[in-house]
Amino acid sequence: MTENTIKTVKIQKIISECDGVKTIIFKVSNVETPKPGQFVMIWVPGVDEVPMSISGYDENGNWSITVKNIGECTDAIHNLAIGDYIGVRGPLGNFFTLPEDKSKKIFLIGGGIGIAPLKPFVSHLSMMKFRFYIIEGAKIESDLIFIDEFQTYDKKYSEIFFCTDDGSYGLEGLTTETFENMIKDYSQEHLSNIIAYACGPEKMLYNLFLICEKYKIELFVSLERVMRCGCGLFGLCAIDPLGLLVCKDGPVFSSENLRIMDDFGKNKRDFTGKKIPLE
Repeated sequence: MTENTIKTVKIQKIISECDGVKTIIFKVSNVETPKPGQFVMIWVPGVDEVPMSISGYDENGNWSITVKNIGECTDAIHNLAIGDYIGVRGPLGNFFTLPEDKSKKIFLIGGGIGIAPLKPFVSHLSMMKFRFYIIEGAKIESDLIFIDEFQTYDKKYSEIFFCTDDGSYGLEGLTTETFENMIKDYSQEHLSNIIAYACGPEKMLYNLFLICEKYKIELFVSLERVMRCGCGLFGLCAIDPLGLLVCKDGPVFSSENLRIMDDFGKNKRDFTGKKIPLE
């Protein structure tokens, strides 16, 4: 099977992460193992096909997606049961890569459901014994996910920081504020040793990008756009002025790419291809 062929899979397990968010686990065979940050196209028969970040996988072909109920197709996914079938196409796109230097200080910053594509990378970093810091943010405590799982990582190599807009859990404030507060007193030598990886609402990512530019920190972000094909045919996920496609050239982009993306943090395209402001 090629990565762009639909594979019918049976749902093996469903986990309710929080109100409106579920993790769907299924087994895929005869497909290459995903890499952290890649995504799949999920087809719900009779409804639609939508892109979903891969939130977990293992060498035995057990994959997972973590789905927030925000529309017709995600609602249909939430109404599925163990034993039901869905179509899966992937893994697709590029991925987060490990730094060559193990002395790098790694920050993983996830806003809301954006923590999902970072979770496999967290597992990879832990397995490779990299030192890392997780900052997960949400509006309120009940929106936070993976809290228990993140607490299981070896404290010798990891530190976990949760923050909520209303201060109901962890630190009060935004992920970007938490990140800047953590690094603002670092020397330039320490700042140059940081690499940040992030996913979440694009306004958050844009503010994080500005912080990283201010402190000269290397940043990699996973972007989200309307995707109809996942392989570069429709172009609805194009980002001007270079026409980079989130589905094919991304979803992970570096600071170098972000600096020349006029649309980043400002505009996206709707299902007709019309450019509209980000919400």
